[in-house]
Amino acid sequence: MSDDNMQEHLNSAIYGPPQTKPDERRAYMGSLRERVALQVTNQALADPKRQAQVQPLLKDFHAHGYKALLNGKLDNAITGPYMKMLTDANVPFTLVANETAQTADKAAGL
Repeated sequence: MSDDNMQEHLNSAIYGPPQTKPDERRAYMGSLRERVALQVTNQALADPKRQAQVQPLLKDFHAHGYKALLNGKLDNAITGPYMKMLTDANVPFTLVANETAQTADKAAGL
């Protein structure tokens, strides 16, 4: 085994396997930009007007087989209406509450 391969193997054992685009994954709750069809910020999720804008789009999500990621670190009063809309539109969703879900206003909420 060459020195480069040995160092790569040691780094992988110590730090875990390297991730592709870690900054992008943090920005999109663990996903990559090319997989995102719609992004709504945490601040916009709290705006009731935004709910009316998002609801018609969800019908297309089910037809295309999309899945939604919803920020699980936000208050249920904010995410609750979106969970109901997603359920009513038969769009599968996942609540993301790990280190990729952030509570800053400009962070991804949906």
